Amino acid sequence: MKIARHQLLGVFFTSMGALALEVILTRIFSVTMWYHFAFLAISLSLMGSAVAGVVLYLIPSLSQPENARRWIGWLALALSAAVPLTFLIYLQIPFKPVLMNRDQWFSGGQWLWLAVIYLDLSLPFFLSGFTISLALSGWAAEAGRIYWADLTGAALGCLFSIVALEWLGGANALLGASVLLALGGVAFTNGWIPRRRAQWASVGVAVLLLALVGSNVLAPWLLIRVNKAGGVESPPIYEKWNAHSRVTVYEPQNFPFFWAVTPKYWDKTVAQEDVRMAHALLLIDGVAGTPIQNFNGDLEQVKFLRYDLTSFVYHMIEKPDTLVIGPGGGRDVLAALATDAPHVTAVEVNPAVVDAVRGPFAEFAGNLYTRPDVEVVVADARGYIDRSPKQYDVIQASLIDTWAAGGSGAFALSENSLYTQEAFQTYYEHLTERGYLTVSRWYLPDRPAETLRLVSTGMAGWRAGGVSDPRQHIVVIANLTSGAQTEGLSTVLFKRTPFTAGEVAKVQAQAEELGYTVIYAPGTLPTEEVGAFIAGDEHAAFIASYPLDISPATDNRPFFFNLILLGDLFDPTLSGSGVYRTSMEAILILFGVIGISVAFGALLIGALFWLSKPRARRTPLVRPSGRLLGYFAALGAAFMLVEIPTIQKLTVYLGRPVYSLAVVLFSLLLFSGMGSLWSGSWAEKDVPRRIRQVFVVLFVLLILHPFLSIAVLKVTLGLALGLRLLVAVLLLSILGFLMGIPFPTGVRWAGTHRPGVVPWLWGVNGVMSVLGSALATALSIHVGFQSALLIAAGVYGLAGWLLTRELQKIKNLSAD
Repeated sequence: MKIARHQLLGVFFTSMGALALEVILTRIFSVTMWYHFAFLAISLSLMGSAVAGVVLYLIPSLSQPENARRWIGWLALALSAAVPLTFLIYLQIPFKPVLMNRDQWFSGGQWLWLAVIYLDLSLPFFLSGFTISLALSGWAAEAGRIYWADLTGAALGCLFSIVALEWLGGANALLGASVLLALGGVAFTNGWIPRRRAQWASVGVAVLLLALVGSNVLAPWLLIRVNKAGGVESPPIYEKWNAHSRVTVYEPQNFPFFWAVTPKYWDKTVAQEDVRMAHALLLIDGVAGTPIQNFNGDLEQVKFLRYDLTSFVYHMIEKPDTLVIGPGGGRDVLAALATDAPHVTAVEVNPAVVDAVRGPFAEFAGNLYTRPDVEVVVADARGYIDRSPKQYDVIQASLIDTWAAGGSGAFALSENSLYTQEAFQTYYEHLTERGYLTVSRWYLPDRPAETLRLVSTGMAGWRAGGVSDPRQHIVVIANLTSGAQTEGLSTVLFKRTPFTAGEVAKVQAQAEELGYTVIYAPGTLPTEEVGAFIAGDEHAAFIASYPLDISPATDNRPFFFNLILLGDLFDPTLSGSGVYRTSMEAILILFGVIGISVAFGALLIGALFWLSKPRARRTPLVRPSGRLLGYFAALGAAFMLVEIPTIQKLTVYLGRPVYSLAVVLFSLLLFSGMGSLWSGSWAEKDVPRRIRQVFVVLFVLLILHPFLSIAVLKVTLGLALGLRLLVAVLLLSILGFLMGIPFPTGVRWAGTHRPGVVPWLWGVNGVMSVLGSALATALSIHVGFQSALLIAAGVYGLAGWLLTRELQKIKNLSAD
């Protein structure tokens, strides 16, 4: 029996809603938990689908087309209702992902609550996986068309999630995804005469869910008010969601905001209850703060900002044409204007932040972002500077990191293209002859690894720009007294030309006047690790012997903030620091989520097999061969090994993480769907020859793609955004098309020659996709994106070899 068009439409809406739900959950997890938990959404989705496949394998009667037709509609109906119900339960679970050491995680029972969250939110993905697996099993001969509908729906689900988060916010976007899933139920039950009530039930659920979205928009009743400490946050006076983050603003406080200021200036020049120095705190995903400074248009009012360590550069240069990276609420912009900067270019990646400062807080901020001497650009600063023909006297980046998950849902461990060797080379090339790059990062006197990594990366960038001795171009100033927001702060000045003796003397005099410490300047004797590293000759040996990872970050390994090596995970001297603890927790949580995923999957699958033993003795189950299992396992891992590094690589080129997410997921899924549809038209006798050809071409393309794409992206970086989007889509089109062929071809072959094993193969593919996504992240961190893609080519090559062996065996059996 052929699958009907309305059933393909049901697959389309189910996949669209499930992918949208996955992306939306990554955003919500980054607000309610730390960004590290974004990987949890991927794990929930893939493991839920995997378990569903095994359940269907153990109940093969459901795979009969008539039974599949009967149950698939009810499954879709249950799926749409499960989304809001499981989310409401999730909001009540007292999970507290606060910054703890590992003993507190276990003694406080937090891992148990994480397991409860996993069980709760995996239900919708189990039901969606069951629905798709049921369709593939019931109509295995048409796997190409089904997989096409599945991937096309997922591609559009990615776009839907971005639009829904922008227009509806987190909770409403999630309800919107449940409406899509309800439409899948309507499509599945259309034309099912024996159970007309199922159609009415599906329509009723869809209408009800749509009404819930409307009511929550008009009079919000479902709000996300759970913060990362597990408590209820204070009501914000402003809230805005998008695919990049959730932005909230709170009641203004009548005292100034400093990252680091010495007590000398805090006590003598700052009146703590002066309303003129008030600020409204803007939080990104509930934790990364940037102040919106009260400003009445008089720059004398904000002169106090020059006392902050992050503004030290403005004591070294007059009237600088300035570019501020990540201006947030505009504090660094005001500091530059207060130094008589004639023009400030403020490049902010998050449009929600700019909307807040330009919109409801415009009067409070003195209409800062509409001043004629301020140009605000919404873009990734690295890409913007790369494309700009202009040079600047000052490029400033003060503590640019949000701890927020990218919309991809990939476990990014905070990859950041602003802090790489290639980025620093770009900064160097865009400085005037008197220009400075000023970067502020955390400084811990006992182990200043973050400042060390900043210095090593900057020196590598300056060297790549043609500087023979970068040591003459660097000054490092630190705040070693109280008054910093955390353990300590440093500001590193990278100068286009070497520091002169007069400039070094000026640095020392200004630092002494402001109460700061110069820990390195050319011609001075180092007194601690950062200075010793810069002044020394054996930089590579110092990096290799240092207990943390302070090697220069690169575009191929842009994980600047991942300072902790695997051997340091249980170092008690690091767990007491908030700066290093986040890096430790990121790795531990990755392993924890993988462990929970595998444990639950293994326990459930084992239990299901044990429960099925009595029935299996009466009706033995068809077993897939090891080669076939290996083939589908390799496909699951390989697809993720391509997808995740590609999303991360394109962020710089396209200018915003959300563009990279949309283009990569949309292109790979859409073109994979087209490849799937095309493979379904192959004649049975041509399948072995054609699939071998596909694997050869795919293997070669994946070997060449990392190198060819770098060349193409570099040449086209200066194009307008629309053209860059087109270039990215074209680069991924052939790759996605070929990657969409192996899975449905294997399902079609297995459905013909080993009927009944398709759900089991679907399950193995899902489990390995979970592990593959984690492996992709681990490989990207330790060996880089290019190596991860080369390994993906090897895994696809292994899959091709396994399928070839399977096809040859079946051919030999047929000949006998």
